[in-house]
Amino acid sequence: MSSQSRAWREAGPPGAILGLLLALGLAVLALAPLTYPGFFQARSGYLPALNAAHIEVAPHWGSPAEGDRPVGGLQAEGRLPYLLAQPFLALSGSGVTAVKWGYGLAFLLGATGTYGWTRRRLGNRGATLAATVYTFLPWHLSAVYTRGAYAEAWLWALWPFLLWAVDGVGHRRECSRGLAGILASLALAIALLAMTFWTQAGLAALALPLIVAYALVVHLPRRPVVPLVGMALLLLIPLAVAAAAADGSAGSSAPQFLYPFQLFVDGRGEGLSFQLGTVAAGLAVVALALGAGRRGEADPLLAGLGRRLWFWAGALLVVLALTLPLTAPLWRVTAFDALVAQPWQALALAGPPLAFLAGATVRLDRRLAALPALAGLLALVILASYPRLAPEFTPIDPGSEPVAAFDTGRGPAAPEPEAAGGTAHVLLLDYRVQPPTEITPTLTLTLTWQAVAPVEADYTVFVHLLAGEEKVAQRDSQPCDGECPTSTWQPGRIVVDRHAISLPPEAPAGPYRLAVGLYLLETGDRAAVLGRDDRTVYLNVY
Repeated sequence: MSSQSRAWREAGPPGAILGLLLALGLAVLALAPLTYPGFFQARSGYLPALNAAHIEVAPHWGSPAEGDRPVGGLQAEGRLPYLLAQPFLALSGSGVTAVKWGYGLAFLLGATGTYGWTRRRLGNRGATLAATVYTFLPWHLSAVYTRGAYAEAWLWALWPFLLWAVDGVGHRRECSRGLAGILASLALAIALLAMTFWTQAGLAALALPLIVAYALVVHLPRRPVVPLVGMALLLLIPLAVAAAAADGSAGSSAPQFLYPFQLFVDGRGEGLSFQLGTVAAGLAVVALALGAGRRGEADPLLAGLGRRLWFWAGALLVVLALTLPLTAPLWRVTAFDALVAQPWQALALAGPPLAFLAGATVRLDRRLAALPALAGLLALVILASYPRLAPEFTPIDPGSEPVAAFDTGRGPAAPEPEAAGGTAHVLLLDYRVQPPTEITPTLTLTLTWQAVAPVEADYTVFVHLLAGEEKVAQRDSQPCDGECPTSTWQPGRIVVDRHAISLPPEAPAGPYRLAVGLYLLETGDRAAVLGRDDRTVYLNVY
């Protein structure tokens, strides 16, 4: 065995650095799509980029809907992810660029935190595999490139550091390193917990029982100490507060549970995939089989691994059960239904269990720790998730705010929304005007739309050509001349909609402006426009 390979296998600093560098190098492949020009067409559309440019009230334009449910209260995104994007916004001046850098940093921090958290028990090579699995879990990539869940991407980055801090409290106590070290680790754990609540409070509250159970099961049975008990109580208090604050805030529509096959087969629903990852799940099963076979062995390398192995296996089963219809009664009688918009969002909690179990295979079978076998496992993890790294892109950059944002969920009797208080369902990202000529007295208006939440009804677009306050001409039609009705708009997809308006011979010379909006043909009710009280968008033409 070469000295470099031996250093990597051992737990010393050289091996730790090599393992971390490899984990980060592989994680770069996950953020490679972020280097493409333009912005990827995730379900949240440009909302993260627009919210980053308006940090004074975040989320300024609303949080992305989940499934057919709008989010609000504890389900909504917090300010912390957008605060973290501000340095990149200051450097680039673009909300799109800032959010892409934010996603990339979240990927790298998630890999770093997973490596640091698992290295003590899994060794350098096991931690490298765990960090790679965590980064390339299909649901992790889907959260970024399919759903565009910016706040959730930062939860993925923070959770491993929180678990690392919890382990730090227990380890320092076991090694008798003094009260100061214990209190420092405890303070770090509390600070990281607070950060998760400033990121997405509902999902953070749903993770609290898992974090508390980890501290109790893994650390307390060996040596119950007051600091760890105090930490558990501090974790339970925010959970109770979250449950009380979330009372009555659940969505009105029925929650969407998963069928078991959806966890393993790439059956897409509304553009989403709920796969755990065949490779990660397979490695988890192998780890449990190896752990059962080596139970009772007096191997110092396996000290403390067994308890963690079976804890994470049980935690994974509980998390998966929360996404299935069999736990529907639990969602009804607890506050869980108010903490997240859809039960399948609990899949985010499966990240740490799957990463730890997959990495444990290398620790439990030294043959898998050999470089050829480990390289094959790492390549398999990445290649299995490669299809998730090809999102569709669009070159449009709306800048700091869209031309307009429409709230299609507000009826005519609803109070008029403000930019920071309404819910954006449809964004008008851009418009282009081709003025009439002497040969062709037709004005062509090209509207670029993007839905960021499902639109239930088919809206008609009205375009009025105004000279002062006088209406010179108009055109009313469904988008794309009826070929792409609004009820079929998939969140995140770009819709290019052209309207041609013929000017009458007696039309004045101008100047002109356009009045644009959406309305229901059956009732004449117009969709609300965020920040305006007349439900109309005015565009200067010439």
